[in-house]
Amino acid sequence: MYGNIWAWSGTFRKTDKDNGIDKHQIPMELKVLCDDALYRIESKIYSPEETAIRFKHRIVSIHCFSSGNGRNSRLMADIIIEKLFNKELFT
Repeated sequence: MYGNIWAWSGTFRKTDKDNGIDKHQIPMELKVLCDDALYRIESKIYSPEETAIRFKHRIVSIHCFSSGNGRNSRLMADIIIEKLFNKELFT
């Protein structure tokens, strides 16, 4: 996804933005997101599609990276729907 495009790709942002949480909270919020997602998957609270989209929405709102958050969140939703639920990718 990132290739050799940006030297900083894949590292959390080091500055605060108008959108997203405080830069220091990123690791903890990702942990909370993953724990919540795991609980929802195991408990079957939402449909597979809603589970994937809720994860996508939340990770993009955390805004982990300086750039590429939307692309990353869409990729994560596709991975969840395809690999965890064995469903077709979103169109």
